[in-house]
Amino acid sequence: MAKEKDISRETHEEEAPPFPIDETAAKAPFGGLGAGAKKASKSPKGIRRFLQVFDVVGGANMRGIMTSLPFVGFLVLLGFVHIANNHLAESYARRITKTEKEVRDLRWQYMETSNRLMKKSRLSEVSKIVEEQGLKELRQPPFIIEVKKDKKN
Repeated sequence: MAKEKDISRETHEEEAPPFPIDETAAKAPFGGLGAGAKKASKSPKGIRRFLQVFDVVGGANMRGIMTSLPFVGFLVLLGFVHIANNHLAESYARRITKTEKEVRDLRWQYMETSNRLMKKSRLSEVSKIVEEQGLKELRQPPFIIEVKKDKKN
């Protein structure tokens, strides 16, 4: 069994830990900073890390920023065009909806007017209107009067 423990100890010693271990911090109580212990170096966080990732930190990179400025301007212009296009499409959609509503209202108005006209053009309605003017409805069908011409003339 002693051999097995030695083997396991050897394999663990050979493997490197996934992160660097600061021995002074490990010796301090509670893993914190003890008296005289130095703070472990940490990777930058937040904005500094963001700027380092995009390599914008430092005065030497001003040339890189200036060369990428037209591309950034192009992206901003594309953003403005996209926003303007969305507003234009929404205004078209509103106008189409408004026009469809007007067409629907006009169709109902047409159908109502057409129904009123059909009702007023019925024979019974026409006879009521004509009676007010003094005319009467014919009770007999109309007949044709023929005039005979003499052959002498």
